[in-house]
Amino acid sequence: MLCSIRNFVKVFNIYHELNATSRRYAGHSKWANIRHVKGLKDAERAALFAKLSTQIKIAVQEGGSIDPNANIKLEHVIEQAKRVNMPAATIQSVLKSTQTDKSQCKSYILEIKGPGNCFLLCEVFTSSIHHLKQSIATILRKNSSKFCDGIANNIFEEKGIIEAEIQLDSLKNKEQILEKATDDAIEAGAEEVTDIGDNVLQFICGSTNLKLVTQCLEKSGYNIISATIEYIPLKSQSMSENQMDAYNNLYEKLSKLPGVIRICDNIETE
Repeated sequence: MLCSIRNFVKVFNIYHELNATSRRYAGHSKWANIRHVKGLKDAERAALFAKLSTQIKIAVQEGGSIDPNANIKLEHVIEQAKRVNMPAATIQSVLKSTQTDKSQCKSYILEIKGPGNCFLLCEVFTSSIHHLKQSIATILRKNSSKFCDGIANNIFEEKGIIEAEIQLDSLKNKEQILEKATDDAIEAGAEEVTDIGDNVLQFICGSTNLKLVTQCLEKSGYNIISATIEYIPLKSQSMSENQMDAYNNLYEKLSKLPGVIRICDNIETE
């Protein structure tokens, strides 16, 4: 369980670049906060832009507006798209398409038991969940995995994850930064705050309080980098090298499917 706001909490998740299998420690999933993407090959860039386009559509659907000023989730997705040099014309085209597309795409969370008894949550966005589940089931059968409905509430906890850059001003050291961040987190209604480096702090809050906490932090002078709903594992699973190889292969296959937005897992990090 998450501990008090003044205590450090480990948040386990997995990130894979489009062609990499290295693991990193952080508090949100693969597509939630895309950073420092440079020199991508054409195919990789196209895949990245396709994922971001889908994220924009989801943000519009969930936020109810194509105006970033009135839709905080959309605002942050567009900021992420700009950071990886997604053309403004492409972003506008995607926004325009949300007003004319009548395909009725919806978001779904699919629960999966993977190699080494790890568990995955696979977020998808599709107008044909039956067809997509068939494609995923084929991949699962070939990778020692299966659908496992009903695990989410026992293995994962839904939380709001905010990454924010702090304005240093008169703050001179890490202790002062964390002290101010802790006070601001309490005032905003956040549950946890962690320094993740480069003057960036990670705040954890209840998923239903994400918008309110984000707005409070903005009023306190923070530059919001991302604000997303994530699934944080309550129980972690250790994996052997062979099991990790099998998982990485599964992840790669799933992430290439059209409609798959992000994949969260409960694999224990070192």
